Amino acid sequence: MFKKIGLFSLIVIVALVAVLAFNTLTNSPPETATSNFSSPEIDEMAAAKRLSQAVQLKTISVSKDGPIAADEFEKLHTLLNSFFPTVAAKLEKQIIGGHSLLYKWEGSDPSLPAAIFMGHMDVVPIEPGTEDRWEHPPFSGAIENGAVWGRGTLDDKLSVLALLEAAEFQLKAGLKPNRTLYFAFGHDEEVGGDNGAGNIAKLLESQGVKVAFTIDEGMVVVQGIMPGVEAPIAFIALAEKGYLTLELTATAKGGHSSIPPKETAVGKLSKAITALEANRMPAALRRPVTDMFDTLAPYMPTKLKAVISNRWLLEPVLVGQLGKGGATNAMVRTTTAATIINGGTKDNVLPTSAKATVNFRILPGNSIGDVVAHVNDTVNDPSVTVEIKQGNEPSRVSSHTSESYKQIAKTIGETLPDVIISPGLMLAGSDSKHYEKLAENNYRFIPMRFGPKDLSRVHGTNERIMIKNYAEIIKFYIRLLENTGT
Repeated sequence: MFKKIGLFSLIVIVALVAVLAFNTLTNSPPETATSNFSSPEIDEMAAAKRLSQAVQLKTISVSKDGPIAADEFEKLHTLLNSFFPTVAAKLEKQIIGGHSLLYKWEGSDPSLPAAIFMGHMDVVPIEPGTEDRWEHPPFSGAIENGAVWGRGTLDDKLSVLALLEAAEFQLKAGLKPNRTLYFAFGHDEEVGGDNGAGNIAKLLESQGVKVAFTIDEGMVVVQGIMPGVEAPIAFIALAEKGYLTLELTATAKGGHSSIPPKETAVGKLSKAITALEANRMPAALRRPVTDMFDTLAPYMPTKLKAVISNRWLLEPVLVGQLGKGGATNAMVRTTTAATIINGGTKDNVLPTSAKATVNFRILPGNSIGDVVAHVNDTVNDPSVTVEIKQGNEPSRVSSHTSESYKQIAKTIGETLPDVIISPGLMLAGSDSKHYEKLAENNYRFIPMRFGPKDLSRVHGTNERIMIKNYAEIIKFYIRLLENTGT
């Protein structure tokens, strides 16, 4: 009897190992099609100088309720008209929400759903006290060492300028798109985008416009960041995480610090934050992260490839390992970050309340309601209240098998033939969220080339774009207008 059980167990183990090995060994990279694409000739330095001038304008968004840099946006609009005269003359232009721009390039076939190419003109402020850390002043637009330096060269004036460079090029070349192409440039993305992208989307909805896809800022071309993959990877984000800010308020009796209660308001608040950090929301492997790993597995070392190729059995192992990392943890979990804490006015006075701001980036599949319930259950203290300050749900996950995705991927392959192309998840937010009801699919990708040291430049110090890479971005858009418009 026991011999039969042992023999059966051995057969099962051998069969299991054989299946695991087969799945791993047969998971090979797909063959890539040969392209006859001929890269267009552009004046790289002239384009860099135009971007430089745009960067010098301080189109800063401070807060939703803060003042708008109206004069700077007006100057930027004037610059764009002068830089791209064919666009100004031939495309219909509207100013939306006071400062955002919407261009319409009418297609010849009204039955085809439109495409929307996006960017935003506003930038974040410079962190006070960091000005002297910049190699070149943050609004200088300096052209040095093969790069354009300054706020907006990565996020996101470069998209606005590069798209208009591409439109100007194709208008002069005589491109006549079949589908209508829109260029939508917001002025308040850095503070939520309600007045800019939000109003543009509402306008197009009211006009009954049908949209095949949008493409906005988001993910980029990275190298040396994904474990085990040496080649550069172009990530097309199919979705973005949601955003939620909660304010936790702990209350307690006030009085003199010489006679403190067992728990002070500050102590209760500290306990609540400690509980949230120690009890994070559970990790889960979902689309589009599963799409990403399935795509990249063939390029990974054998051990990683074996785990990913056999997710049906080894997914708990994979999720456990991903949950231990920084960026990889953010791919599989709704993250928790306590960012602001306030309480007390004097060292010998017990505060009656203390407040903390906690920010969550919500994984697709979770919701704002899920997060609030998790926080209340974890804190489990009736003297600590939880209030929603602002938030938006995670986006819908777009298709990576649609014709629109295939056209974007094809364009990447033609203009950046050295990269691997993969779906991805955007960990931050973009204006794309405003177009969810309008578009069938929303994609987030710019072919900026990032190494490990470049991630901190976005919203940070020494923001800059290499001129050669900027030229690649323009050429990508030139080709994408042709591929999607015809």
